[in-house]
Amino acid sequence: MSDTNKINTKLVDCNSVEFFREASPYIHKHRDKIFVIAFPGEVLEQTNFRRILQDIAIIAALGAKIVLVHGTRPQIDRRLEQLQQPIRFHEGMRITDQAALEAAQEACGAARIKIENALTYMLAQPGLGNIGPGVISGNFVTARPLGVLEGVDYGYSGQIRRIRHNFIRQQLENRHIVLLSPLGYSPTGEAYNLRYEQLAIEAAQALEADKVMLLDETSFDLPNNLTIEEAEAYVDHHDMLPQIIAALKHKVGRVHLLDANVDGILLTELYTRDGIGCMISADAYETIRAAGVDDISGILDVIRPLEQAGILVKRSREQLELEVNRFQVFVRDQKIIGCAALYDTANPHIGELACLAVDPHYRTANRGDRLLQAITQLAKTQHKKKLLVLTTQTTDWFRERGFVDAEIADLPENKKQVYNHKRNSKVMFKTL
Repeated sequence: MSDTNKINTKLVDCNSVEFFREASPYIHKHRDKIFVIAFPGEVLEQTNFRRILQDIAIIAALGAKIVLVHGTRPQIDRRLEQLQQPIRFHEGMRITDQAALEAAQEACGAARIKIENALTYMLAQPGLGNIGPGVISGNFVTARPLGVLEGVDYGYSGQIRRIRHNFIRQQLENRHIVLLSPLGYSPTGEAYNLRYEQLAIEAAQALEADKVMLLDETSFDLPNNLTIEEAEAYVDHHDMLPQIIAALKHKVGRVHLLDANVDGILLTELYTRDGIGCMISADAYETIRAAGVDDISGILDVIRPLEQAGILVKRSREQLELEVNRFQVFVRDQKIIGCAALYDTANPHIGELACLAVDPHYRTANRGDRLLQAITQLAKTQHKKKLLVLTTQTTDWFRERGFVDAEIADLPENKKQVYNHKRNSKVMFKTL
C-alpha cells in the first residue's frame, strides 16, 4: 500500500489545541452566567447567520444562560416599500403609524420563526440535549407610547416600561434560550414598536446580566478594550454608546461590540483572553498593581524567556519571593502579562528601575510605557529625583523615553560594588 493510501494518525491543528487550552478556564467561568446577545435586522439576513446561531447553541451547551434580542428595521422598511407606505424617522427613531406597526408585527413574527426553527434544530443535535426543550419567546416586555417629543408624534413607537425579569429568569433556570422581539405591550392591549438596542440594554439591566454582546453588520472601529471613562471619549462613534455607558453604571459588567461578519466572533470573544471585538467594562480589564506572593509564578513566566535571552539578570524563585514587594505587575483578565520593579539605592534620591518585561504576545498598546509610567509615579511618591536603569539590549527604547547615558562612576555606591563587568550593562539615568 502506498504512503498516500495509508491510514495515518490525524494531526490536530495546533491553533485548535491552543484554543481549547485557553478556553477551558472561561468555560468554567461563564457557566450559569447570563449573557444578552443582540443583533439588528441586517444580521438576520447575512449569509453566515445560521453559523452565528450555531455558535449561540454551543455557548448555551457550555452552560451559559442566553437571552437573544433581534432587530427588524430593514424588514419593516422593505414591507412598507412593498405597501408604498412612507418610511419616517426623526433623530434615529422610527415614527410608527398603523401601517408601520403592522409591518413591525409581521417582521417580528417572521424573525421569531426563523430564529426558533434554526435554534430548535441545532439544540436537538447530539451532545446539546442538556439545554432543555429549546427557545422560548413570549410577552416579557411591558411598554408605553413614546408620545410627542419636541412637537413630533411618534405614534406606536414605544418606550420600555418594565421587563418581566422573574419570568425570564424562570425560563433561563430551566435551561431555555429566551428570545425577545422588539415589541412591547401595554396593559390595555396596545402594541408598541421598540428599538432592539434599548431592549437589549434594559433587559440586561433588569436581569443583572454578566455580559451584553451587540453584534452589528459593520465594524465598530473602536479600541479592543475601554473602561467607562475611556468610552465616553467615543460617544460620537456610535449612537448606542451613551446607553451602553449608562448600563455599565447599573450592574451590567461588560458590553462587547462585535462585527457579525467575522466567523466565530462570539466564541472567540467569550472563550479567549484577548477576543477580537471591543469590550467596554465597568471594571478595568487591564490593571497595573503592586505584586504579591501569589503573583510569583506569573512573574517568572514573563521574565524567564528574557533571562534566557540575556536581556534580564537571572533571579531565583527564592530571590523573587524576598523581593516581590518591589514589583508592579500588569494584569490582563487575571493573567500577568508584564512586570517591573523599583529598588532603593544608597542614594535616597535615586531609584533603580529593574526587570521591566512584557509578555511577547502583548507588546502592543504601549504596555511597556504604561509600566514605566507606573514605576515613575511610584518613585515620585517616594520622593526620588532620578531613575537608574542598567541595560544591555534596550538602550534605544530607554533613550526614546528620556533616559540619558552615564558612567559606572555615576552609580550610587552600593550599585558600583555589585556592578557586573562581564555583563557590561549600559548605565542610564532619567530625571523625574
